[in-house]
Amino acid sequence: MVSNILKSNQPTALILTTLIGLGLWIGSFLTPIGMNIPSDCMNMPFYEILTNGINKNPLFAVILTFVLIFVQALLLIQFNKKFIVINFRTYLPAFFYLIIASSFTPLQRLNPVVFGTLFIYLAIYFILSVYRTDSAIDKIYIAGFFISIASMFWAPFAVFFSIVILSLIILRPFIGREWIVSLLGFLTPYFFVFVYYFSFKSSDELDRLSSNFFNSFNLIKQFNQIHYAYYIFYGLLFLLIAAASISMVKNFQKKKIRIRKFYAINWYVFIISILIFVFFENVGYEIVFIIGMPISFLLTDYFYAIKRNRYFNIVLLILFSSLVYIQIIAHNI
Repeated sequence: MVSNILKSNQPTALILTTLIGLGLWIGSFLTPIGMNIPSDCMNMPFYEILTNGINKNPLFAVILTFVLIFVQALLLIQFNKKFIVINFRTYLPAFFYLIIASSFTPLQRLNPVVFGTLFIYLAIYFILSVYRTDSAIDKIYIAGFFISIASMFWAPFAVFFSIVILSLIILRPFIGREWIVSLLGFLTPYFFVFVYYFSFKSSDELDRLSSNFFNSFNLIKQFNQIHYAYYIFYGLLFLLIAAASISMVKNFQKKKIRIRKFYAINWYVFIISILIFVFFENVGYEIVFIIGMPISFLLTDYFYAIKRNRYFNIVLLILFSSLVYIQIIAHNI
């Protein structure tokens, strides 16, 4: 029953997804909690400006974070509607994204990554728009620009400029000026921020900003211990990703060229997210906000193709059970 609703394109699927999301956040709405993450100390300029007053109201900060995640979930639906990356209309990408992005309870609080992820998704939207387009200069510039804006919230997002380059290789014939324009779009926000700090801020503040930016890419890594309840959920998620990946490889050549190209970009987003999580000292579990996108589309393609709804219902039951347990231990219920 639940699987049939979630697979559909009916308003009830969106309502159920919203209720599930609210259920995963109800504990944080009632008693806001959180954990410190390295990027809290990095003070990237756009995040610092936006959160000066917001963080003084913990409840409002939690609500705003949930709204941002929900908007990002809806963006995945728009990706599918416009680019038909999956050959059917469904709210499943939003559902999977919402539970993945909500899974790490201590991150149900305002943080720079959730802001930056919104701009990364907007950048990917414009990247996908360049496929078989005669003139793509403006879209490529905007994609680079948005990734740069994202890095002004969370510096490691600068690495995702490589997605623009990889997408140009995958989606476009080589046109030198498009590569140059993508770089100009990426550098534009940096130029204006530098001019602002150089003209109106002290040299110490400019040095601090530069130091924080480059320290975000330190490669020494030490993983923090988390409760075993998270290992249960992420272990199950890993098994589902493995099963979905095997299914994707088997059926990859049967898909349309456009869809194969999208999943190639999807794969690179996933790999880059994993690499910066593993190797960057100041990247932690907040990576779930960005890695949720490629996983959501992969799992949607996998479960929609499976006709055995009993299997999907069992998986949903285990996922929900592990998420409920995470809520219990997080909020000491």
